[in-house]
Amino acid sequence: MSFLGMWCLVPMKADVIMQYTPDLQPAIEDEAAHPSSRDLLQWWQEVGSTEASRHQFVESAAPSALDERICLVYEAWKHGRDESLPYLAVSSRNSYPAAAMAFALGPERFAHLPGWIGDLILTPDQVRRSLPAIERAFTWSIQSRRQAERLLAAALRDEGDPADVDALLDGVPPVWRAAAEADRGLLGAQFIP
Repeated sequence: MSFLGMWCLVPMKADVIMQYTPDLQPAIEDEAAHPSSRDLLQWWQEVGSTEASRHQFVESAAPSALDERICLVYEAWKHGRDESLPYLAVSSRNSYPAAAMAFALGPERFAHLPGWIGDLILTPDQVRRSLPAIERAFTWSIQSRRQAERLLAAALRDEGDPADVDALLDGVPPVWRAAAEADRGLLGAQFIP
């Protein structure tokens, strides 16, 4: 059976971030603190992003916290998206873009990302404070970029469009930077529409 996995990262007006944080942030924190999530990260740190670990990691990092609250996320995006700023929207048939991106980054780079596997809600101040870590996590040498492309293509089950691969590996810092410069928050969600 086929499905479509999506990940969106959207700059948001600060007042809307504040309005939806009480409903969304606890779900993200609970997912990250869940024993199975902690076990996943510990196991992944031990084995790394390898061919042998790919399927287990991507399936275990499937949409969860905000997927279950996607109607609320859609509502927040509708009321608070800053349409003047760039955003990311990546879809993949039979895979999960944010989980695949995390796998391609590897456990060390991933450790610098806030939220849980693409699910995040950040105030403008949190966006500004986290920007240097995001820029470091997505800084590539030629060799590390090629390796990340291979890992990402495998994690997307070779279903990813080349533009989506580029968006996942290169598009996060510009969206983050634009939100920081415009004094906007961010709302990101991994989900199955």
